[in-house]
Parts: sequence; C-alpha cells; structure tokens
Amino acid sequence: MAPNQPARPERPAPTQPGEPSASTAPVPPQPPWRSTPRPGRPPRPELSREAVIDAALVVLADVGPDGLTMRRVATELGTAAASLYGYVANKEELIELVVDRVFAEIPIPDVDTGDWQAESKRYMLECRDAFARHRGTAGLTLGRIPLGPNSLVLIEASVGILRKAGLPDRICGFAGDLFGLYMGAAVHESEMWRDRDEQGEEQLAMMQEWFRSLPPDQFPNMLALAGAMVEGTTDERFEWGLDVLIRGLASYVTDA
Repeated sequence: MAPNQPARPERPAPTQPGEPSASTAPVPPQPPWRSTPRPGRPPRPELSREAVIDAALVVLADVGPDGLTMRRVATELGTAAASLYGYVANKEELIELVVDRVFAEIPIPDVDTGDWQAESKRYMLECRDAFARHRGTAGLTLGRIPLGPNSLVLIEASVGILRKAGLPDRICGFAGDLFGLYMGAAVHESEMWRDRDEQGEEQLAMMQEWFRSLPPDQFPNMLALAGAMVEGTTDERFEWGLDVLIRGLASYVTDA
C-alpha cells in the first residue's frame, strides 16, 4: 500500500452454496441461476469447481476467449469434458465463474472517499489491471452482465461513490454499464494489438505516412492530425478516456 493511502475495506471470501462461512462477515449472495456441484459418486480428488476455473484461465491465456471450450478445459485438466459437468452446468456458467474470479482480485473502492473522481479513476485502473493480468478474460465481459458475488460487492461500492457524490440514480445506473463496457473493450482491443505486436507498429507507421500523403485540399484535418491520430501508449489513451468519462459524469452532479 502506498504511503498515506487509505485502507480499503476487505472483501469477505464468498463460499459455495451450503459451505460454512469462514468469518462472521455477510457473504454476498450467489445468483439464483448458479448451479451447485452435483452429488453422486465421489469426485476425482484433483477436480473441483476452483480447479476447473483455474484450468479455464490457463486456456484463455493460451488461446483467448474464442478458443475457450469445455473440451479444451478438460484437456488442460487431463480428463474428459463430461467430467466437468459435475462442477459447472455449462460453458456459460464457467465464463461467469471465471469473470467473477478476476473481480475477486480488485480492491473494493472507498465509498467514503473525499475525492469521488480520483477514487473512481483509481478503481477503473485497478479493474483494467486485474483483467489485463488474465489474458482473454476481458473479452468475456462484453455482452454479459457480471452478477457474481465478487462483482456485486464492487458494484455496490462503485455506484455508492457516485450516489454519495450527488449523481442522479439513473446516471449512476448507466455509468456502471458504461465503465464496464469501456474497460472490457479497451483491454480486449489492447490484447489484439499486443498479439500483432511488431505488425501493429508497422501498420500504425503506414497509416501515419498515408495520412500525410493525402491531398491537403480534401483532407486538411487528417493531414494536420497525422501524428496525433496514431501517437500515445495504450495506457495513456485508456487514462485519457477515463478522464473524459469522469468529467462528463461530473456535469450531472447535483446538490439534491
């Protein structure tokens, strides 16, 4: 923890349905559609729901979200795909569990912060860093609403910051979706560029050269911005985008 940085509230460790809580802290509820590992013959000792999630993260880091299949996860575990269905209902539930595992790594934002804009930005940077640590997971957030126990705790705190700042409830509700979409898309795209690496750098150089060769009477603005349109690191562009979003939200703050 950095000097003078306020301590963050600790997240209670979520448990599976039917398991005792490790502490007296309230445990975030599981979604009502979440399955429970099926009873039956004793499971293989090396298999568990957590082991399946671990294997899925390995597969995602190797082949990305498009390559994630139950068969690939089973191969990573050295078992048959049918064995996984005792621990997860289907691929979609596995994706939800993987995403919530990543959310578990994100510190809970400080609702009582004295600077809601700085805390919101810091929280979003921590979200970005968590998903960037696990290649392929950011793409899984697109088109899905994360409602696992870990994400619930984060959503509660992050929208609490905005409500306490004086933002209208409707704006708070929209903001959570907008931030999630921005973070997921930005990290997913950065992974695509990173995969192309040198080819991507060459492509940017070619784009800049082409912009500068355009007829100035037809494309004066693109010619003037030939450098600016391709400059800046991924981190710089992401933080700039956060600043734009947060400044926009600030315009909705009311004293009511």
